Amino acid sequence: MNEVGEDLGKYWLLRWSLVVSFGLLFSGAFKLTIIKQKYYQAMARDNRIMESMIPAGRGVIYDRKGRIIDKSVYQYFKMDNGNKLYQDAGDFDGYKFEGKDLAYELKRHYPYGEALAFVSGYVGKVADSDIKDNNCQNKLQKDEVVGRGGIEEFFDCDLRGVDGKRLIEVDAKGKYLRELGRQEPEQGKSINLSIDAYWQDKIYKLLGGRKAVVIMSEPKTGKIISLVSSPAFDPNVFSFSQDNNAINSYLGDSIGLPLLNRAVAGKYHPGSVFKIVMATAGLESGVIDKNSTYEDTGIIKVGEYSYSNWQWTKNGGTDGMVDITKAIKRSNDIYFYKLGEALGVDRIKTWADKYGYGVKTGIELSNEVTGLVPDEKWKLENKGEKWFLGNTYHMSIGQGDLDVTPLQVNQMTNIIANKGVKCNLTLLKDKQPQCQSLNIKRETWETIREGMKEACKPGGTAWPLFNFKTSIACKTGTAEVGDGSNDTHAWLTAFAPADSPEIVITVMVERGGEGSDEAAPIVGDILKDWFNEPNTLVPRYKKVMEE
Repeated sequence: MNEVGEDLGKYWLLRWSLVVSFGLLFSGAFKLTIIKQKYYQAMARDNRIMESMIPAGRGVIYDRKGRIIDKSVYQYFKMDNGNKLYQDAGDFDGYKFEGKDLAYELKRHYPYGEALAFVSGYVGKVADSDIKDNNCQNKLQKDEVVGRGGIEEFFDCDLRGVDGKRLIEVDAKGKYLRELGRQEPEQGKSINLSIDAYWQDKIYKLLGGRKAVVIMSEPKTGKIISLVSSPAFDPNVFSFSQDNNAINSYLGDSIGLPLLNRAVAGKYHPGSVFKIVMATAGLESGVIDKNSTYEDTGIIKVGEYSYSNWQWTKNGGTDGMVDITKAIKRSNDIYFYKLGEALGVDRIKTWADKYGYGVKTGIELSNEVTGLVPDEKWKLENKGEKWFLGNTYHMSIGQGDLDVTPLQVNQMTNIIANKGVKCNLTLLKDKQPQCQSLNIKRETWETIREGMKEACKPGGTAWPLFNFKTSIACKTGTAEVGDGSNDTHAWLTAFAPADSPEIVITVMVERGGEGSDEAAPIVGDILKDWFNEPNTLVPRYKKVMEE
C-alpha cells in the first residue's frame, strides 16, 4: 500500500512538471511571435542591410598639354582561399561594384614614374599626426590616404574627393544579395600644371641617372616647363604596387639620395653663375660702368693668402685688361675679386636679396629651402668671427658660405632674360603671372646680356654651345664643394633666343666637374630639339681631348 501511494505521487509530480514546461514554452513562443513580432522583424531586417563606403578618387593632375600625370584607379579583386586575385584596374568612372564577391582597392597611378616624381609627389596612408593637423574641410579617416611631397601634398585639400555610400542586402551569413541604393562619390578637383610631361620625361632620360638638376621656365610668365631632379624614385611603389622592398631601397640609398629633390631642397655653392649678381650690383651702384677695367694679374695676394683666376690655376694664363663684358665672357675671377672689394659685402647681399637668394621662391612645393646669403652679422653670430676681405673674395665668385638652390639660379636668369622684371615661379598652368620690376637700368641688363651672349661664342667659356644658329646667352659655373675634396659642381644657366627669350634653362651636375664640360652639353642637347637644330654639333670634352 505504501509503495502504491509513493508511485502515484511520482506520477502526478511528473505530470504537473510537463504541464508547467509546456506552459512556459507556449508563453515564450507567444511572446516571440505575437508580442515582440515587430521588434524582432525590425531587428532581423536591420541585420541584413549593410552600409559600405565608396571611396572618392583624388583629382586628376594634368600637364600643360592635357596629358595625365597622375590619377586614381580602382583595382578590383576576388578572394580565393584568403588570397586576393586582382583583375584589371579601372578608371574613376569604371565602377564595378555589383558583383556579389567583388572587392576593390583605390590606388594612385603615376604614368611617368620617376621622371615626374618630385613634381607629382605620391600618396600615403594617413598618420595620427595628419588627422590632428588636418586643416581641410573634409575630415580624414584612418583608412584614407594623403599627399606626400609634390603637388599631391601642396594641393592635398583640393585633390581630395567626397566619399560616396552604398546600401547592400546580405543574408543571415553575411553573403551579398543585392544593392538597395547608393550615393555616388565626388571626385576631387583636377589641377592643370605648366609642366610639359614630354620634356620632363625626355630630360630625365637624358641625364641617365646622374646626380643633376635641369629646370626650364618661361621668363615672361615664371611658369615652369620642366623641373627635373635625378636620380629620383618611382611614386607607384608607394601608392600602386606598394612594393616595400623598393621603398626600403630608396630609404637606404645614402649615396644617390633618390628621395631628395635637388632642384628646391638641395643647397649648393653657385660658383661663377653668381657673377650675374655681382655685375648687377657693380653697375647699379655706380662702382663700375661698362667701360671700367681691371687688370687680370692671374693672382691676388692678401697677406699670406692667395686668390687666383681659374685660367692662371689651369695653365698660367691671364686675360690682360678686362671690362665687365669680357669678365662675364671669360668668367674672370680677378675682375670679380676686385669688384667685390670695391662693393663690400653689404651691397653684394642687397642685390643677392633682390634676385631672390636667401628666401624661398614660393614654388608650389612644400620642401623648398631658403639657402644662405651670409654677411658680417651672420658670420659673427654663427661662427663667432669677424668678416674678412677673403670672405668677400670668396663670395664674389660664388663660394664661401654662400648657398643657393638650382631653382633660385633659374629665377635669377629669368630676371635678366626678362629685362629686369622678376616673375614669381609657378607650376600652375592657369595662374596669372605675378611680376614686378627690380628697377634695373636698361644699360645694366643689356651689358650683362651682352657678356652672356659672348660666353656662348668662340672665346667664351661655354664652348659646347659655339655652333648654334640660335643666339644664346649663358653663364658657366664651376663651384668647389668645400668638403676637403677636389670635387666641383658643374653649372650652366642660359636663355634663348638671346634678344627675345622664350626659354630659360638651368643645369647643375652635382660633383660633375666643370660647368663648360658637363653642364653645357646637356643644355646643348635640349636646345637642339627645342629650336629644331638636329644637325648642330654639341661636342663633348672627351671627344675634344681625343681630337
